[in-house]
Amino acid sequence: MTKKITIIGGGYAGTMLAKELDQHAEISLIEPREKWVHNVAMIRAMARPELLDEIVIPYDALLKSGKIIRGRAASIDGNVAILEDGTEIAGDMIIIATGSTYAAPFKMQGDDEAAFLTKAKRVITQIDKAKNIAIVGAGAVGSELAGELAFARPEKQVTLISADENLFPDYPAKLGRSMLRQLGELGVKVRLGERIAKLKQTGAPFVPTKNKIKLSDGFPIDADLVIPVIGSKPVTELLQALDGVSFDDHGRAKVDGWLRPTANPDLYIIGDIASTGDTMTIVGLTRQVGWLKKALKAHLRGKRIEDIKPYKSWSKPLILLPLGPDKGASVLPFGVTGPFLTSAIKGKKLFIPRYHREFDWKP
Repeated sequence: MTKKITIIGGGYAGTMLAKELDQHAEISLIEPREKWVHNVAMIRAMARPELLDEIVIPYDALLKSGKIIRGRAASIDGNVAILEDGTEIAGDMIIIATGSTYAAPFKMQGDDEAAFLTKAKRVITQIDKAKNIAIVGAGAVGSELAGELAFARPEKQVTLISADENLFPDYPAKLGRSMLRQLGELGVKVRLGERIAKLKQTGAPFVPTKNKIKLSDGFPIDADLVIPVIGSKPVTELLQALDGVSFDDHGRAKVDGWLRPTANPDLYIIGDIASTGDTMTIVGLTRQVGWLKKALKAHLRGKRIEDIKPYKSWSKPLILLPLGPDKGASVLPFGVTGPFLTSAIKGKKLFIPRYHREFDWKP
């Protein structure tokens, strides 16, 4: 008898896994939105708005056999997902892939695609008008955004502000040095070990009073636009309501060796909500999806999940950091690499053709 698998969340993890398992089980993918957003490419779309037409993609053709259920899961009871309207979706297994939130305009804040695009275009207009742009937060998104704006809009002065003393302090020092050098080549001013003295808001870009901001050392900076880019937050409301779930210091749910957060042997989690040792990046996510699809396929063939080799994260955190189409640096399994491989793997096309194929869609 064909097993039923319910996947909650149609972001990167949920869609990749649903696609992989579509011919092996009866898949129900629960997702409230009509369209999927390629968030990775939203960074470049701030500098090249024509990309918006290529990275907001309908879910319609994702699955050939399974079904996509438009709705939002409100709770879980055993192996039953209960939607906000009371609809119950029963399955033999449940996979929660609710992902994370991020500052606008890089991820959808609600379920309305039109409203999301309206806000994104509003920020693009603000960028068009600004001469001096301050980006607060020098993680992956902030650094990539600085590089994209500096590459595509060299007439603008971009300042990247980080509270850390070094770029990417959790990675090999060579990565931070390479990124700092290349940002400088693009004309980006990088202020390390600094904060904005009074950050007006963190959820969306804003125009500062008198077009100036003051750093924690008292140094004033001209800024027509401030773009806060400060960290992802895992979406774990469903998990918080379940007995037996514990969380790490970053708010991610702890899991056993088979990506299960509770004693329920048929409940799995994946992606940004799972405390696996992986960073919250596409690189880490792809490893989890690859392991879980193989594990569940074996399980569907009758193998006990506990007899499958447990999940193991990358031995060291990996990351791909393009700065426009031609620059950037990465940490790969063999070490830190520079613009050539970063551009070839991610920078040139940002995986856009891949996701067009994944969703069987042409813009």
